[in-house]
Amino acid sequence: AGGEAGGEDRGWLGKLRERAYERVAPTVQKVAEMESVQKGVQYAKTVGQKVQESERVQQGVAYVKQKTTEIQESERFQKGLEKTQHVAQVVTERAAQGLEAAKEKTKAFRAKAGEVWQRGGGTITKVRTSVGNLSWRGNARDTLDMAAREEQWRNIKVQGAEEISVPPRTAHTSAYHVSKGSTLRWTFRVKEHDIGFGVSMRVQEWGGSREDEVLAVERFDAGDTISGSWVADEDRTMVLAFDNKYSRLRSKTVAYIVG
Repeated sequence: AGGEAGGEDRGWLGKLRERAYERVAPTVQKVAEMESVQKGVQYAKTVGQKVQESERVQQGVAYVKQKTTEIQESERFQKGLEKTQHVAQVVTERAAQGLEAAKEKTKAFRAKAGEVWQRGGGTITKVRTSVGNLSWRGNARDTLDMAAREEQWRNIKVQGAEEISVPPRTAHTSAYHVSKGSTLRWTFRVKEHDIGFGVSMRVQEWGGSREDEVLAVERFDAGDTISGSWVADEDRTMVLAFDNKYSRLRSKTVAYIVG
């Protein structure tokens, strides 16, 4: 009887343990699962933190690369700017040298031309005269009253006698071959306002010709009759110019005679 009672007690205790285990086991499992979840969460946080740190590192690297590129580009820009400035300076210096050389060359040409004018005993005079508009009838000889200048023009072969119209912003030129020792003579006047007049000599050179100034262009007004002459120091081709380039709107009527 005592053995049976002991067996019943153990059976009852066993059942009690089983029931307790059945009740506790789910909780233990849940706790274990929660710990696992917590570990997973912690792991995820750790991984996320590492990812963030890695992204910050990558951003830092990208920033450094960007700044390095900017610095390199800036250095290249500075070098390019310095090179451009150097080239500009060289070009400016060469242009200045070229301009100075051109000035010296022009000065030399003018000096030479002045010598040509002086050697030829060049003269130019202006006489205040009154010529009415009715006197301008298309005949330069009549307009300039060449009958009164007969003595002055004795033994001079007339090569041109015209009344011409010089449009605004243009110049009328005519060339004459003058043999050594011969005299080139001219007389002219302008009908209204004024006209520029100058003399140059045509010089043949490789590829064409150039014109060197002998008498600089000067403006003469309508109240004057202008006469001039020059004796050739050697065979020359001389160019007489009536210059109206400075006038924007007005044409100028000029009567002239050349011999």
